[in-house]
Amino acid sequence: MAVREGSLMAAMAGGGWLRAALLCAGVWLHAADSLLVATMMPTAIAEIGGLAYISWTVALYVLGSIVAGAASGLLSLRLGLRNAMAMAALVYALGCAVSALAPDMAGMLAGRLLQGLGGGWMVALSHVGVTRLFPAALWPQLLALVAGVWGASALVGPLVGGAFAEAGMWRGGFWAFAGQALLL
Repeated sequence: MAVREGSLMAAMAGGGWLRAALLCAGVWLHAADSLLVATMMPTAIAEIGGLAYISWTVALYVLGSIVAGAASGLLSLRLGLRNAMAMAALVYALGCAVSALAPDMAGMLAGRLLQGLGGGWMVALSHVGVTRLFPAALWPQLLALVAGVWGASALVGPLVGGAFAEAGMWRGGFWAFAGQALLL
């Protein structure tokens, strides 16, 4: 079977799959995170306290994500796409580490804000990456792939978070996602 020039298969040859996978990984980390954390947070609250501030774990994550998403274009122009994505992944990983090490809710909230900033940058930069790394004819297919990753994370995120919570290892969930961000 011949690969037609301009097709998705032709674009994926020579490293295209790796580029697409990296863009999808940024979306995975951000999208799965909120649902993962939602299922782990009751276990975390039982250990570190702070029930009155539980909604702030989501609010600060979303706030950081929105602010970072709005600034991602500028970040990409100033640093380049590769460096911007690496920085976003490092900020996200740092946020995961701060959350994993949190002795109390204040530490958790600081970590969640950093995770939101890094995650928001990764998602927005993933969309920027689709338009900068691939021909325009492939954008709809690649954006559908990114959307599929987002949808799959809605199913997998709570399952992973629930497994960590059930095992009494909520901190391990944060470490697992920090490790994925460092790989990215």
